[in-house]
Amino acid sequence: MREFLLFTLIGGLLLTSCTLDPECEWTDLYPEYEAYEYTNDIELANIVLLTPEYDPNIELFEPYIIRSDSAYDELTQFSRDEECPYCEYPEIDFNEYTLIGFSTEISCLATNYLKLTSTPDGWRYALKTVDGTQCNQLLCDNFSFNWILLPKAADTTDIYFETGLARYFCDC
Repeated sequence: MREFLLFTLIGGLLLTSCTLDPECEWTDLYPEYEAYEYTNDIELANIVLLTPEYDPNIELFEPYIIRSDSAYDELTQFSRDEECPYCEYPEIDFNEYTLIGFSTEISCLATNYLKLTSTPDGWRYALKTVDGTQCNQLLCDNFSFNWILLPKAADTTDIYFETGLARYFCDC
């Protein structure tokens, strides 16, 4: 019994002197995003499709600019054909709007932030991913197109896409 108490005491001391906290440093790899202006003339669009692992027509980290009903139908056709129960396909008046998105896959704890800014050269679509993950590899299907509706009156043929990341870099 005495050996058990001694072993428990030593084991308890060893465990309390050990830290499980990783050495992490927050790094913003896209600081210019904070200086960009946000255009108020846009609306977010909630469109949910099957992910690229199911739909061979969807590509990750690619921009999408949809200006017509036929292009929208082509984009959503696979998800509709597969009768996706959680997919959403809102009606969009393409005489009034252009649908713009950028497809991403992010970790479970990450959030995307979006700014569309008018520049002298056209529109800047800036997407910043902020990831608070530290040393865990949570697997989840966190896929997004980050859709916005740009009024046709503001549409141009020049839309530039930028993406960046702010996250923890850890010694795990």
